[in-house]
Amino acid sequence: MGRLLKILLITLFSIIVLLAIAVFVITQVIDPNEFKPEIEKQAQEQANLTLDIQGDLAWQFWPSLGVSLGRTEARIAGDEELFAALDEASVSVAVLPLLYGQVKMDGITLAGLDVNLVDGPDGANWEQIGPQTPAEDTATEEEPAAEEDSTSLDIPLTIPKVVVSDGKVRYRNTADGTDIIVEHFNLNAQDVNLDEPFPLQMSLRYQDQSDMRVDMNLDTVLAADIDNNHFVLNPMTLDANIAGATTMPVDVHLEQNLDVNLNEDTVSIKDLLLQAAGTETKGNVDITALTGDMQLSGKLATAPFDANKVLEAIGEAPIETTDGKALSKIALDATLGGEPGSVMASPLTLTLDDSTLSGSAGLASLESGKIIFDLVLDKITLDGYMPPASGDSETAAAGGGKTGGTASLSSDELIPVDTLRPLLVDGKLAIGTVKYDSITASDMKFAVTAQNGVLQLTRASGSTLGGSFSAKAKLDASGSTPKITASNTVSSVQIQPLVQMALEDDLAKGVFDMTGSYSASGNSEKALMNSAKGNIDLSLADTTVRGLNLYSTLVGGVNDMLGQFQGLATALIPSQESGKLPSALSEDTKILDLKSKARLDKNVAYLDSLSAVLQKGEITGNGWMNILNQDFDLKIGMQSPELGTSKYLTGTTWPLRCEGNLGGSPAKWCGPDKDGFKDIGKQVAANATKDKLKEKFGIEGEGDTTEEVLKDAAQKKAKEEVNKQIQDGLKKLFN
Repeated sequence: MGRLLKILLITLFSIIVLLAIAVFVITQVIDPNEFKPEIEKQAQEQANLTLDIQGDLAWQFWPSLGVSLGRTEARIAGDEELFAALDEASVSVAVLPLLYGQVKMDGITLAGLDVNLVDGPDGANWEQIGPQTPAEDTATEEEPAAEEDSTSLDIPLTIPKVVVSDGKVRYRNTADGTDIIVEHFNLNAQDVNLDEPFPLQMSLRYQDQSDMRVDMNLDTVLAADIDNNHFVLNPMTLDANIAGATTMPVDVHLEQNLDVNLNEDTVSIKDLLLQAAGTETKGNVDITALTGDMQLSGKLATAPFDANKVLEAIGEAPIETTDGKALSKIALDATLGGEPGSVMASPLTLTLDDSTLSGSAGLASLESGKIIFDLVLDKITLDGYMPPASGDSETAAAGGGKTGGTASLSSDELIPVDTLRPLLVDGKLAIGTVKYDSITASDMKFAVTAQNGVLQLTRASGSTLGGSFSAKAKLDASGSTPKITASNTVSSVQIQPLVQMALEDDLAKGVFDMTGSYSASGNSEKALMNSAKGNIDLSLADTTVRGLNLYSTLVGGVNDMLGQFQGLATALIPSQESGKLPSALSEDTKILDLKSKARLDKNVAYLDSLSAVLQKGEITGNGWMNILNQDFDLKIGMQSPELGTSKYLTGTTWPLRCEGNLGGSPAKWCGPDKDGFKDIGKQVAANATKDKLKEKFGIEGEGDTTEEVLKDAAQKKAKEEVNKQIQDGLKKLFN
């Protein structure tokens, strides 16, 4: 027995020695470079590649057995441009296990890989790789499967080290200009085993034609079930520096446990932590039907962040607000769900400082991209979000009349039609309370839709300033020229806060109602204003216009007229010893009821009709106002019962003229039409002269002025005297 064991040991040792000698002879005697021509030939025939092995093929014997390849370049046959190249590649196995009939991989390395992929109208260059003629079918009958060799080496699935260093892949599309480069690609994997998780580190730089650059580092433990297409990265840490998307590069840190099952078409993200530009988002997301009608479920929560600090982190200017604390507390909490083929957040809660927006929002269809939302904003005070007041106070652009202000209009494209046309939107927004300046609006409701290039505000309503408002609007961007139509209704709204906000002056108070319809077309400020049309019905009730007293304006004009026509004072105002009308004590005009109709044409609102009942009189009128520079010109006819006590003034309409700019002083707006008042004075004087002549002389003079009446009366008187003298002479003659 001992002799047999000794023989077996000697035999085994001899085999090992012979195997070692064989390995040594192979690695030291056989020159692998002798195989270069055959390798290049096979590459040409089997892959249509022209292979240029510039470096040496070399054996390695100790401590690992392997082969290494030096600089090698590959070109598609007939093409001078480099398709792929590498600086160095090697594969090795441990020597000692090999002596015992076991194969233990020692490592795989690949350095300086360079691949150029080109796509275009005529196809992609990688499509030319492979045999260019069909292989001859030499098999006459199916060969039986080879039986497993019981003496084959034991080949394990674990590779202690896989290293890829300084790799580069470039993809270009000559049709659309795409140019993507992935470079500085490095990969380091340890104990690679497809049956067990193994650690993996990877880094790369991504660049494209838009100057986007991403430097990325990945550290994870990968479990790969190749047979079932199941991959788990747990844990996974990704750090990236993204440049080109924002002014300053942004650092992004991502942690998660990622489970991808391609056979089941699912992705699971657990323990997500995303940090970028001062924001932090956590959550869990599950995705099913990844390549079909995708469906998401899970939760995401973004911790409160300061918007201006985020802008600072990406190199953008901060948003300047009146309240320095505005935009300092923004947070998001969303529960993901929805039907298959959609991505919905419901419930969704967005916190903006002291305001809360809640409801649901998302994509109703991933295929069509339709956006839907149904949101409620509890309250918001807008004053703090407004930009701070500038040192230069803006004043109205006085002067220019009807055409002034048009120079400030831009001809630049205003409406992004290419962005709007594919939009599909169906949304609702309700706001509990909105405060701005001294105005509070409540119970506001909005509804919008967008389809086929037509955007509609189907509802905008609310309550404010003691009344209510509603509006609708439509933007049709489906054609070559965008068209806008709108309408609005305002009921029983206090006017004072609106005037105060618009003109920064407590000019008027009262209640107004308004209905209007408007239209415009074009894609610039200038085009829209030049095409603007509209009709407006406006009414005022119980209104006071401050700093402007039309009755005092009327009285001043009448008194000036009396100064030009001496002797009329007693006839017109017999109760006034001074011969003048007393001015009104109030500096305001009280309007009991006003109705007007206006039309919008280009940048001018034409007041076609105006009728109003004042506390002292009634007015009618017409005129225009330039809505760009706020110039206006109104012609007003005023009747006053206080001046109707004289029979000469009963039913008289006094012409007034109001013109100027809304930015000016109301006291300087209106004045009497001097020529009109003079004409009235002439007529009154003529009528009074007629009465005096008839009363004292019994002569009825005719004419439109005092001079004409007196001349006519004198002619009649002279004729009467001549006739009397003739009659007296005849009497004497015949007597």
